[in-house]
This record gives sequence, structure tokens and C-alpha cells, in this order.
Amino acid sequence: MTISTATTTAPLLERSLRRLADDVDGVRGLQAFIGDSGEWTEICRLGTIQADAHRSVLASFRPDAGGTVEPLSDRPGWRAVYMAGGPGLDLVLILTLAQLEPAQLEARLGAIEGKAGWLMVAALKDRHGAAQSRVQNTEIGAKLLLDAADASSPRILADQWIARLEAAYGPGLVSVIWMRDGTPRLGAISGGGLIDKPSESRTALEKLGELVIAQRAPMLVGPQEGAPDDTARMARSDEAAAMVERLGGARALLIPVYEREEPAAAVVLLFGPDGGAGLRAEGGEVISALLGEALTIQRRAHPRLGRRLWTWLADGIGTIFGRTVWKLKLALALLLLVIVVSAFVPSNLRPTFTARIEAADRQIVSAPFDGFIAQADFQLGDRVDQGALLLAMEDSDIRLRLAQTRAEEAEITAELQTARAQRDAAQVRLLEAQRLQAVTQIDLMERELALSRFEAEAPATVVGGDAWRRVGDRVRLGEPLLELADENSFRVLTFVDEDWIADLVPGSDGTVLLTAFPDTPMPVRMVAVGADPQMRDGANTFPVWFDFAARPDVAILDGMRGVVRMELERRSVLAAYTRGFVRWSKRALWRLGLGGQDSA
Repeated sequence: MTISTATTTAPLLERSLRRLADDVDGVRGLQAFIGDSGEWTEICRLGTIQADAHRSVLASFRPDAGGTVEPLSDRPGWRAVYMAGGPGLDLVLILTLAQLEPAQLEARLGAIEGKAGWLMVAALKDRHGAAQSRVQNTEIGAKLLLDAADASSPRILADQWIARLEAAYGPGLVSVIWMRDGTPRLGAISGGGLIDKPSESRTALEKLGELVIAQRAPMLVGPQEGAPDDTARMARSDEAAAMVERLGGARALLIPVYEREEPAAAVVLLFGPDGGAGLRAEGGEVISALLGEALTIQRRAHPRLGRRLWTWLADGIGTIFGRTVWKLKLALALLLLVIVVSAFVPSNLRPTFTARIEAADRQIVSAPFDGFIAQADFQLGDRVDQGALLLAMEDSDIRLRLAQTRAEEAEITAELQTARAQRDAAQVRLLEAQRLQAVTQIDLMERELALSRFEAEAPATVVGGDAWRRVGDRVRLGEPLLELADENSFRVLTFVDEDWIADLVPGSDGTVLLTAFPDTPMPVRMVAVGADPQMRDGANTFPVWFDFAARPDVAILDGMRGVVRMELERRSVLAAYTRGFVRWSKRALWRLGLGGQDSA
């Protein structure tokens, strides 16, 4: 026995049940079920009812049982059950009645039984309307299926859906919302409206799509034909009603679309006050299923490029091997032939590594004392000649103090001569110490004055520092200001995966192509492998240095990047292209103890 809650609408029966509850005094709760081949659907639940009491009632259903009554076990009152069977339809009513006298109870039960025929007629009429809705929507869906094969893209398919649904239902607005990784995205809208720009309307439509996907069944929003009052809504969601009202509609039909049980899209039909009055959710279920089939047909008729390539590959494998043995033998023979030929054909495989230019001979120009930079004429990349002024510190204060100290030294010298003439030994010793102190200060200031100007000792290139930007700024003693490099000391640095280190021998030739000079490949020669490993792109790498085989004819700067291509020992195509797999296999076998003998 299967019991479910109604996701479709039975407006006449529900209206009749509500009128029955209102007309018969003493009814405190009502629960109604419609059955078909042992499957029961709860149509209506009003007032107070006993939880799970309906299971035993439905399990003991008999079409000719009629009505029964028994006292409630948990509170004063009566529980009345009425069972009726009709052509293709079974009806069960479970009512909770107040505490009544026997005469009153008999009168109430008679009134309920007298309306049972009326309820059966309403249920049959609802079923007939649902069947008509399914037939009508099946006709619409058939046209959608025929159109799907001609849609070359999902956007064209959405336009087809909109055109068919507009012609069938006459809504004020139709929109198709695609589900991308669980997120609704507006795909198309009737009237050619904009779908890319964010707006309140777009947000509301996408929210309606999300709600109907979560409901997993078509939803009718707004007052429906046959409802007991204008506030009745078939969609049990106040949020959906709020979204429809925000979009300016009076009613809406929300249809989820699934492909292989996965949510693929949602269709929103929005109606004005005078439209959509005869809609039924049963038809929405049919349309939902057929739209899912249309989506599958479109994707199979117009697969994406990746799926086309996979299909072509699968067809090719099937054509080669097929079901016969001779095709397999032929394929194996061709594979063996390719392996044998590749074992003798020499390969031109030459590994490449990312590289950069670095200067080996560098010189740092630092601040000689605390002070201000007065002059710095060279910037990064500038070439300087021997004797060129690289840096000058502000020295006016030093020169002033030097002149003052020299004057003081001359004055002390004169006083010293007078003291010697007067044979004043104590004064002579004092003045001699002061003069020696002044001479020492003069030597220091002359040294600072000499250091305040730094000239290039040899031709070089500026490869670091920012002194030219800091002219007029204060610097501290020892602060690096410029970095110089000998032009002839530029070399190439690359980081090589340790899997290639054994193949690189000092003196090996190669070629470097710098990004700045793509038309000028320059020969290089390997010098040494460094001992400072680094992890790069998930691999353990070692620094490898290369010297230029000849002085480049282009202006090379420190930090330039490029690619080094190595010229290694010639090997066959098979050895070159299986090198990585062979080395991995040897390591794996050795790890398992199968890769040769360990040294004693």
C-alpha cells in the first residue's frame, strides 16, 4: 500500500469537503483519501485528526463497507469512517466528531452519508478534468519533441519552448531558467527581454525556478478555479506567491525539467488576472516529463565538441577491432611494427627548461655615512663607463666642518709655538693633544669627503638599487643604493627537474632563446649544477648555470627570461618517448625488491 500527499489539484472535491465540514455541526476534523489500484492520495486535511490513524483504515478498505463509528481513545468524541468504491475510483473519509448524544450522532452520520454520492461525483469530475489536461498537454509536448531535434543549441531550444507554451496557454510571460551546478541562471524570456543584466525581475524568476526544483513537482501559484476562496493557493509556498506578485502576475505555473533524474531547467509561465484560470497541475506533470525528453533529444542530436570527439574515437576503435579476431591481430601487428621502427629511428627530442639571465660579478654601492643623496644619474639597465660618477652625497656640511676644524688646528698650532717659546711645558702638552685631535678629525672628514663621490672602477651595467629615485632623501650608513654588474659576467640560470640531472654533463651544448629577442637564438654551454634544490611546480629542481659560447650581439639585461634547449646524446624515438615511463618502472620495481641486487 502506497500513501502520498496530493501534489495535484482536486478543486471540486476539496471544495465539497470544506462545505461538508461547514454544514455538519460537530465536525472537528476531516481527512479524505482517493485510491486507485492500492495507491492512496491524501486530498484534504482539515481541523484536528489522529496522527497515523488513517493507516489501519486504508489497510482494511472494502468498497462496500459503508460507514462505521467508534469512540476516540485519547479524548471525548467519536471517529467516523466512510468507505465507498466507484468505477475506477475509491473514496475514504475519516472524520473526528465532538462528544454527541446517540440521537445527535445518528443524525450527523446520516447527513454525512447522504453527501457521499455528491463527493464521489466531484472526485470523478476532478479526475476527468485531470485526464483532459494530460491529453491536452501531451499534444503540446509532442510538438516540443518534434522541434527538439532541429535546435542546434540550448538557447534555440528554449526559444522553441517559449513559442509553443505561449501559443498553447497565452501567458503574459514565459521564461526558461537553466540549472548550472545547482544554481539557477535565466536562459531565455519571451519578448526578447534582456537576460544578462542583473535586475529584480531576473532575481525573482530565478528564485521561482529554484523553488520549483526544490518542490520536485509542478506548482500552481495564485487563486485557482474551484478554490473555496481567493486566498487558496495550490503551491504551499508563500515565498512563491510573493515572487509572482513582485513580477506583477496574478497566477503562475512553475514546471521543473529533469534530465536523468538531475535538475536541468525550470519553466515559469506568468499570467495576469484574466489568464490561467483553467490550469491544472496534472498537465504540468506531463509537460515537465516531455520537456526533459526534448532536452535529451536536443543534446543527442547536437552534442558538444568533446562528446563528438569521444564518439568518433569510440567508433574508430569499434571499426578497427570490431567483433572479428583478424582485426585484433592486424592492430597488434601494426602496433608491433610501429614499436620496432621507432626503436631504430633517431629522435630529435631535446628537453627545454625555463631560464633567466643573472650576473655573476656584482658590486653593491652603499651609503658611506648618514646623509642626503645629492646626485645619482644612472637607472636600472644603464651602462656606465669607467670613471663615471655613479653617486654623490651632499657634502656642504662636511666641507664647512672641515674648514672650521682646519682653522682651529691653525690656531692651536700658533698657540703651541708661543707656549714653546715661553717654555711652558704643561701648556705645550695640552696644546699638542688638542692639535693631534684636530688633525684626526680633519683626516676623518677628508675621508668622508672622498667617499661622498663614488665613481665606476670599470665599465658596468646598473642591475639593482633605486638611488635615482631617492635624490634628496636621507639615507643611513651602509644602506645599499646601487647594484652594478660586469657586462661580461652575464650567464643563464635554469632550474632542472632532478629526473634530468644525470643526463646533463658540464660542457654540454645548448641554445637559449630570450623572450625579448625571439629571433635571436644564442648558443650556451653548461658550466655547473648548483647544490641548492627548490620545489617548483611540484617537482624537485636544481639550479644549472650556462655561459654564453660567444658574446651576444644584443643588449642583454639582468632578469631577462627565456627558454634553454639542451643538445643531449642522440637516442631512438622509442627510447626518447618512453624515457619517463622506463625510469618510473625501474624505481617502482626496485621499491618492490625486483629491480636488481643491492650492493654489499
